[in-house]
Amino acid sequence: MSDPRNVGVPVITVDYGVDDGEKSFLSRTRTAVTQVTRISSDTLAQNVATLCQYVGGVFEQASTASDTLELTGLEVHVQVTAKGEVRLVGATSAEVNGGMKLIFQRRPGGSV
Repeated sequence: MSDPRNVGVPVITVDYGVDDGEKSFLSRTRTAVTQVTRISSDTLAQNVATLCQYVGGVFEQASTASDTLELTGLEVHVQVTAKGEVRLVGATSAEVNGGMKLIFQRRPGGSV
């Protein structure tokens, strides 16, 4: 059996393009093209690890920002691009379509 890291992780991407028949910039007709691509699991793992480092720093700063409140967890929504980039979802409606939800919690007995 082959190593799954060599095969890659399947990722569904949606590219919103503009139809050729558009009349003006105010009346754009957009089409969605859905594709399945594969990204290296090593690339995805490295990008998630980098995100974890950033989140750890944010968590630490937020944890020490208040004398009366304790931050015990942090929920982050991310999307993965076709190239394996991991991007934070900054603002969402009630629901995130696709992507991943990562939940970070403080380790017992210490720092992040």
